[in-house]
Amino acid sequence: MTTTYFTSPEGRRLAYRASAPTHSPLTYVWLSGFKSDMSGTKVTELKAWATEAGHGFLAFDYSGHGLSDGAFEDGTISAWREDALAAIDTHSTGPIVLVGSSMGGWVCARTSAETPVLGCFLLAPAL
Repeated sequence: MTTTYFTSPEGRRLAYRASAPTHSPLTYVWLSGFKSDMSGTKVTELKAWATEAGHGFLAFDYSGHGLSDGAFEDGTISAWREDALAAIDTHSTGPIVLVGSSMGGWVCARTSAETPVLGCFLLAPAL
């Protein structure tokens, strides 16, 4: 899966990887943990499962994380929530399921309050 970039409404250049659904209307959206990125084992396994099942998939790096621009020290939970909302609005289709790992659980809770989601799956959430 190729990494591409987009600029959020807040002006942050974010890296993402996405694939459209093929046999299901669902898109699974990965929300990484603190200082984690979209190259980890959990996200790559989720992507493989979603693709095999025909679901859409979206992963992105928050600003200051992984391949995205920005300084980690400038980040906040609110900024990373904005990154998540921008990625979802721009690169997902159909009903979405958020999958949050660690800090991604907090981002999931904040994000799901502001955009329609079918569900949230939390892995060791830092709530």
